[in-house]
Amino acid sequence: MRFWVVALGGLMIWAVHFLGLYLLASFADVAWRDAAGGKVIGLVFSLACLGAISAGGWRAASQLRRAEPDDTRAFGLRMAVAGGVIAGVGVVFQTAPLMLA
Repeated sequence: MRFWVVALGGLMIWAVHFLGLYLLASFADVAWRDAAGGKVIGLVFSLACLGAISAGGWRAASQLRRAEPDDTRAFGLRMAVAGGVIAGVGVVFQTAPLMLA
């Protein structure tokens, strides 16, 4: 189970980020008249998610460089790094409309 959490960690954080921004936008549309508060909360949430994705990808990359893992572990670590890059790009693109609107 730990293998899959490490390998798919960045993608799971991206999914949480998507859901969080969706819920925030829905709540802000109903409850707030001022959009500035929602933008700040969304930006802080996005930066926290991006930081978590970066930390997980950095940790996987350092473990991959440091030791000689077996083939299965090496595959999981490479998948974690690649998934972290994809998730980071996704978070940036999902956050862009907050900053442009």
